This record gives sequence, C-alpha cells and structure tokens, in this order.
Amino acid sequence: MEEVIPIPNPLAVRLSHLIWTFLEEHDLGIVMGADGMMRLAPGLVRIPDVSFISWRRLPGRKVPHDPIADLAPDLAVEVISKSNTPQEMDRKLADYFAAAVRQVWYVYPDTREVHVYPPERHDVFGEQQTLEGGDVLPGFKLELQRFFAEPGQAAKS
Repeated sequence: MEEVIPIPNPLAVRLSHLIWTFLEEHDLGIVMGADGMMRLAPGLVRIPDVSFISWRRLPGRKVPHDPIADLAPDLAVEVISKSNTPQEMDRKLADYFAAAVRQVWYVYPDTREVHVYPPERHDVFGEQQTLEGGDVLPGFKLELQRFFAEPGQAAKS
C-alpha cells in the first residue's frame, strides 16, 4: 500500500510566510504552521493551520519544544476545506475562545473570504478588501485579492 503524504494547503503556507515576514520586522512573537499542536485544555488538542503566539504568552521568549505545547495562540487560523462541517468549526471556535485565543480567522478558499472572529462579533472580508491584524498583529495588512490569487498568477486588476 502506498503511503499518502498530505500536501500543505497553499493558502496556509502563504499566510504563514506573510506573517513570518511581518514578524521579522515587528518583533511581536512567533508564527507556527499546521505542525504546531497545542493543548488548549486537559484532553483538548488543536492544530490550527496557522497560529501566531505573542512573546507575552511565551515566558522568557522561549519557544516550547514539547511535541504538544500547553498554550493557546493569540491568533488561530483555519483554512476551511470541503471536509470541515459547520458543527466542527463552531466547536473549534468555542474551544479557541474558551482557551483565551484573542482572534480566529476562518479562510474560505471557495468564496475567497476570511471570516474574523473576535469573541463578541463576526466580520467577513471579501477579496476586494484588506484584512488588518488589529490589536493581535498591529500593523499587519493582508490584501485579500493578492492573497487569494492562484500561485504564479498576478492578482486581478
């Protein structure tokens, strides 16, 4: 039987790179990819596609080397696939906010939208808009038209 190796979602990889590049100039914390498992509570592990963890949540600015870190990110990003159900995503959202995640982004590749969830509201950004990092990633801006453009293709004018 042939081993199946999942290919990382290109949008998650792209977003990780953009946040990483931003953090190189703005020393706010670290970015993790989908291999960054986090124990949000006893018995509750989540693996966001992308996450940002501020230095404030990392004592002594030390990155945990545990296979599953006991911490919650400031920002959790999930790239929604066809296999994700609304019930699953609602449950994840509740889990993230119960663990003091400050903001959650759900990226919808098919509709080219990003749904932003601070705990008290839900904002939708379409591909003609620019998503900003707000209090979580101050100064970060993501032009969604460029972000959603196919790899190797220029964004639509």
